[in-house]
Amino acid sequence: MKTRSNRILLSIVFVLLAGFYFAQEVYTQVSSKKVQVGVPFEFVLVIKVNANSYTPPNFKDFEGSGPFQSSMSQNINGVVTSQINLSWSLAARKEGKYTIGPAVVMAGNQKYETAPITIEVTKGAPSQQSGSSGSDMNTDVKVTDGEIFIKTVPTKTKLYVGEQLVITHKLFSRLSLVGMKKYDAPVFDGFWTKKLDVPNTAVQENIDGVAYLTAEIEKHLLYANSPGKKTIKVIAPTYVVRKVSNKKPRSFWEQFLGGQQYEDIEVKAKSSALTVEVLPLPEEGKPANFNGAVGKLNYKIETNTQTLKANEALNLKITISGNGNFPLIDAPKLNLPEGFETYDPKVNEGNGSKSFDYLIIPRQEGEFILKDLDFSYFNSETKKYSTIPSPEMKITVLPPDPNSTGAQVYTPQNTVKETENDIRYIKKGNFELQKSETEFFNSFGHIALMAGSVLMLIAALILRRNYIKNNSDLGMVLERKAAKVAKKQLAHAEKLMQQNKKDEFYTEILNAINSYLGHKLHIPVADLSRETIQKTLLAKHVDGNYILKVLSTIETSEYAKYAPGAVSGDLKTVYNDTIGLVTGLEGQLNKKA
Repeated sequence: MKTRSNRILLSIVFVLLAGFYFAQEVYTQVSSKKVQVGVPFEFVLVIKVNANSYTPPNFKDFEGSGPFQSSMSQNINGVVTSQINLSWSLAARKEGKYTIGPAVVMAGNQKYETAPITIEVTKGAPSQQSGSSGSDMNTDVKVTDGEIFIKTVPTKTKLYVGEQLVITHKLFSRLSLVGMKKYDAPVFDGFWTKKLDVPNTAVQENIDGVAYLTAEIEKHLLYANSPGKKTIKVIAPTYVVRKVSNKKPRSFWEQFLGGQQYEDIEVKAKSSALTVEVLPLPEEGKPANFNGAVGKLNYKIETNTQTLKANEALNLKITISGNGNFPLIDAPKLNLPEGFETYDPKVNEGNGSKSFDYLIIPRQEGEFILKDLDFSYFNSETKKYSTIPSPEMKITVLPPDPNSTGAQVYTPQNTVKETENDIRYIKKGNFELQKSETEFFNSFGHIALMAGSVLMLIAALILRRNYIKNNSDLGMVLERKAAKVAKKQLAHAEKLMQQNKKDEFYTEILNAINSYLGHKLHIPVADLSRETIQKTLLAKHVDGNYILKVLSTIETSEYAKYAPGAVSGDLKTVYNDTIGLVTGLEGQLNKKA
């Protein structure tokens, strides 16, 4: 990196260009003060003086290549300024904090020495973004954190509803921008917003010893329409940047002439998240005529004339100016004398003001006073409500022009002469009205019909709810239907009895009893046994005689099923006893429940 040949070559370049440089500054800067092991960063020596030699810092703790030279000059009003940048691509060998010492530049007999820069080296894989310039070829050029990003800059982070807020998205870049490939405009939820113009220029800013080229890419004027914490969403436009390749110069002349290789890559510049707190406007001291105006405002009211004839037009103009939320300010309500007509105002909003121009037509002659036109707003500086009083305005209305035709003339009620064939004013005061005929609407029958419909609807809803409730539990449904199912099976057993099918009869009797007891007692078929049945019936406090009859009937039926012909007895008696047994059990179990 630091060789004698490099110093000689650069000395020759400085001597050749010495006559053109008149700047008075020498400094060093880095692309980032916090890097990771093995991740390249850029160290630049900026020379703005008429230099004839230089000595770079000792890069003993770093690996890299350089110097790479670039220069620029400007002629402004006959004054030539120039700058030479000598850059090194460096990478740290291990983690820790390292100091890059000063560089020394000689300009004639003047010695310039730069300030040292401390670099913090961390462990781990580098966070980077990379792309390609219009092709799918791989590139070894990397963009590290801190080389290009966006800051979201608010004028304030705590404000009231309706108070003005300006959000600026500002781009910081140490890279050469070629263009923008993708950009999604920011969205501001919970705000009324207006996009402001931004300057089409870029300026250089120094942040912690790192030089950035900065430009405002978006600026918005916001007014919050509701209280609470509002999040300004992140934006991440995609830029195409041009960066020096890590490849070394290919020849002596390329290095001598400052020749470098560049690559265009795509990179996302992401903004930082931002939360602002919007406070509700206080209720204490809020005037009755407050219409949502917030800021530091002035108020003016004027008319084009104060003397006119009836039916002629009068212009009343209200102007609100200053610094405030003009887009959210509604038209003031006018309290006009009787006989004055008005229309919706013509609204004009300019830079720092909003006016409401009312057209008013008086229909009655006389002397009138326009009053109660005060203006109230919330002062964002004092955090209190302010009211600007309006002066009382005397309006003289002369008699209407007798030659005008079709003009409406307002006449007070007390001057109207009552005639049989003219339109009269509505009678005021207390007077009695008599019902001329009976209508069904609001009659007793109408009310009863409406009430009956509502009651029927309520009853239907109650019945439906009970039906759903009663059928939601499958076990309870089976329990309620146990006797009904058993009677169906016993009806089948009766047919078998009439056909004298003894074995099938006892099988159906056994199935009926088991089905009834399983459903009624919530016992699975697989768990039905005489012991389980006896234990469950005892727990239900069923009479002991019924329990013995149940067990006896089950035993007889099982014996007849598995030993056909061994059981004797009258089938009709068994059938009647079984019906009586099911009926008795049903009564006892339902009573116990």
